[in-house]
Amino acid sequence: MAKNTRETLYFKHDDFELYVSCESLRSPRSKLERTYLQRGVPLPDGESIAVLIDGNLAQDNSGDDDKLTELTQPFFFENRQYWFDIEFSSHVLKNSPSVSHKYRLIEDSFSPSPRRNTLQAMLNFGNDVGKCVFHINYETNDGRKSVPVQFTIFATKMVMNEDLGLMNQKIDEIYPFWRYAISGKTTQSQGKSHKQPEKFELFWLAQFERLVTELNQGLKRIINAPHNRLQSFDKDQKLDRINKKVTAKQQELAKELIAEKRSTRRMRIGYKRLHVDTPENRFIKMVLKRIKTNLAQLIQNIDNEKETKVSESFLLVLKRWRQQIGKVSQHQLWREIGTFEGLSSDSKVLQQGAGYSKVYKVWQQLKHYLNQDNGESQLSIKSVADIYEVWCFIEVMSIVKSLGFIEKERTLNHLKQVQFEKQLPDDEMAAAFVFFRESDSMTVELAHEPSFTPSGITNRTWLAKQRPDIVLRITLANKESFFILFDAKYRIDTQQFKDKDGVPEDALNQMHRYRDAIIHQHRFEYESPLKSRPVMGAFALYPGFFDNQKDQVNPYEEAIKEIGIGAFALLPSKDSEVSHNHWLRDYLTQKLCDRKAEFAYPKIPSNDYYFVEDAARITPYGVNTVRHNGLTMIAPINEIERDDDYLEKARTGKLQGYHTQLVATNRQNVHRNIVREIRYVIVTVREKNTEHQVGKYLYRVANVKLLPRHDIDRSLTGKESTDNRHYWLFEFVGSPIALSAEIEKPYVESFQFKLTKAEYLSQFAHWDDVKDDLQLYAEFDLSW
Repeated sequence: MAKNTRETLYFKHDDFELYVSCESLRSPRSKLERTYLQRGVPLPDGESIAVLIDGNLAQDNSGDDDKLTELTQPFFFENRQYWFDIEFSSHVLKNSPSVSHKYRLIEDSFSPSPRRNTLQAMLNFGNDVGKCVFHINYETNDGRKSVPVQFTIFATKMVMNEDLGLMNQKIDEIYPFWRYAISGKTTQSQGKSHKQPEKFELFWLAQFERLVTELNQGLKRIINAPHNRLQSFDKDQKLDRINKKVTAKQQELAKELIAEKRSTRRMRIGYKRLHVDTPENRFIKMVLKRIKTNLAQLIQNIDNEKETKVSESFLLVLKRWRQQIGKVSQHQLWREIGTFEGLSSDSKVLQQGAGYSKVYKVWQQLKHYLNQDNGESQLSIKSVADIYEVWCFIEVMSIVKSLGFIEKERTLNHLKQVQFEKQLPDDEMAAAFVFFRESDSMTVELAHEPSFTPSGITNRTWLAKQRPDIVLRITLANKESFFILFDAKYRIDTQQFKDKDGVPEDALNQMHRYRDAIIHQHRFEYESPLKSRPVMGAFALYPGFFDNQKDQVNPYEEAIKEIGIGAFALLPSKDSEVSHNHWLRDYLTQKLCDRKAEFAYPKIPSNDYYFVEDAARITPYGVNTVRHNGLTMIAPINEIERDDDYLEKARTGKLQGYHTQLVATNRQNVHRNIVREIRYVIVTVREKNTEHQVGKYLYRVANVKLLPRHDIDRSLTGKESTDNRHYWLFEFVGSPIALSAEIEKPYVESFQFKLTKAEYLSQFAHWDDVKDDLQLYAEFDLSW
């Protein structure tokens, strides 16, 4: 008999029984426990794991003996399937049960059984974490009932209370309100803000939903007992109709009119009476009008949206609220009340009056959205995967800024808004930021999800559109540019490395796809475009936890160095001393250089610095990639203990090869890839009885080899050696070319060489002429 691995929650209500079942939760619980223990955070318990139905606790019914026990561990997790079964009692009217939730997908997932009086649903919350609340609605002979069901969906890859809070804080600095949605599977508490926000309908709606009951109670009290005030009025009356006491002056005027037989003339009489046209009532009238307008606009925008996520039941709730407010605003009381023109001073009626204080308090919270201290709102937010992606984008931006770059341009000031939700636009350079560093004239463009398509002009794809999450385009002072790509993956693979978090294999495969699919086209006037791959590196970002990255080695370090593909673990850090972005920061510092730190580069690296590493120079089999055509090395012969025959060959242009130590090229920080590109060699040697070496011939290089010194033939070196250290051997081919202008070099026993292009040789007469832009690969420092 197969062992039952399913887990079940059970709750018995007077009107129904609720079952929630799923496959074994051992795996997500172990992942959650591992995450929390790594971070030194207590495991969730108590209210956070409670599943409440009508305010009462559901119980665990997973045992084989059907015994009910208290739920002691989290039950709901991201990316898990849960089967809900709600079986109603016989006194519940058939076909009356339904589930209401803001999010249409959840509401539509519950369907009635054709045979029994039940509701059933299969729910997967994906990457939506946080609190989920829906209502079970049904009818009995006692009337309509609505029972709330509330529980929390947990993330297994991060600590929600800590990590999400830090991420949200950074996101709000750049993209205020982007993370909110009008409807979602879950909600998050948004806390209290002390910053004046821009107008955002979702905040208003969240507050209104929380305060609507209190608002209706206050309005009812006001209509039943409106505030009034004794006010003075003037009225023109005929003399024979005046029945109030008049002033002495008015008496004299009346006598004069009677004596002149003009008793039909009207006279202005002042009187006082109670009236409701007060500043306080005008204020309440203004509040009603504003709320009614806001609700009408919300409903209209939802109705106009073709693929809305808002459920029918929530739309009906909005319309009911609008109807209630509309009914109150049509009361004849408001016909006697004028237009609100502000309050000249604080009003005790609004602050303390029955009904008025409720409406006034509600309005202040609606007006300022989340700025009041009275309670917190629950807003639906984007999935945690989306939040992690945008946070990674902002984290990369903060690292770029820390390397001495200044923001010069932001092509997207406001995110487009779709049904009140802030959305990143779908254009080629979405959410692009431009940074510039004056010290080396480097420009960095940072874009979120730019589209590379077959219709692209400069950078394009051929078969399908590619949209990496985060793209850095680095443009050097000479206008050459290249890409570094990042893709945020809210997933972890714990099997790839023992006791270490890794990124799933398919995420790494996607990095290979990005690098190979995006092609740069360098266009010429009369030729077809020259194609190249502009992506120097493509890396996944994932929420892996490493206690202190400064003291550990990135498990993907070798791949990053060798092929420019890999991943960086990235999580927010509360403690500045324990950085969880050290590996990413270190990589970007190496690529972009740090011009702000104390250990900043003393010299600006040459443009060649960025193009000669191993990862950038992998070519198809049998093909070599050359950075500079005609790369020429000017190097002296070490004449000490050399054969006279060898030196004579050097003076007459008959050498068959040249050698120098590997340590010599390393000493000048010239990469092996650069040495292998050398196509010409000029050898300087002293004529007899002279103090200067002279280079007369340009040798063409057939092969560049790295060999132990003792394996190089004496005919190519001029002396025997048993040294086993590695030397570069340049094998020459054909006859050398005599230089039109000899190159003179002072003779010194220490070794130094210079690199240039063959096309520059006509400009040199002396070793010291090889400098500035005419000398290549001269500015690489020790870190290279």
